[in-house]
Amino acid sequence: MPIYEFEGNRPAIGKSTYVHPEAVIIGNVEVGEGCFIEAGVVIRGDFGRVVIGRGTNIQDLSVIHADHDSVALIGNNVLIGHKAIVHGPCIVNDWAAIGMGAIVSKNTEIGAQSMLAAGSLLAPGVTLPPRKLAMGNPAKKVKDLSEDMMAKIKLGVLEYQEMGARCSKGLKLIVDL
Repeated sequence: MPIYEFEGNRPAIGKSTYVHPEAVIIGNVEVGEGCFIEAGVVIRGDFGRVVIGRGTNIQDLSVIHADHDSVALIGNNVLIGHKAIVHGPCIVNDWAAIGMGAIVSKNTEIGAQSMLAAGSLLAPGVTLPPRKLAMGNPAKKVKDLSEDMMAKIKLGVLEYQEMGARCSKGLKLIVDL
């Protein structure tokens, strides 16, 4: 897996975190324990800093970056769907979910246990309160998240935490067929 020091800043990655060999992590990045970072993910701590809490999963082809002298802060047990873009400064609170292909713009906040729906754009400066669902371009608060929807998000987070452990043991590069 390409992990790069940049201008003296070295990524710090929790020992129990799974990082796919084709993910790229650069510079001032901190990743907590028990995270799952899938193929094609790029986490760039070259301009600003990226901090990711424990148990978070970042799915295929997602990009996380922060502007100069700012932080993209992602909490614990966050689910970031395939091809999502998260651009700091921003805050994504614990147990939040970012759907596939969604974009989190700078100067935004996603409240705890909230969800930005697939394909949605959280425009600069917008705060999504806790336990809300937002969707669209630009994303608008649609409704409160139900207990059923929250349970599905938690199940997804737990499944990806398990997938990290499975990949650590069972993923093997095939060099000859």
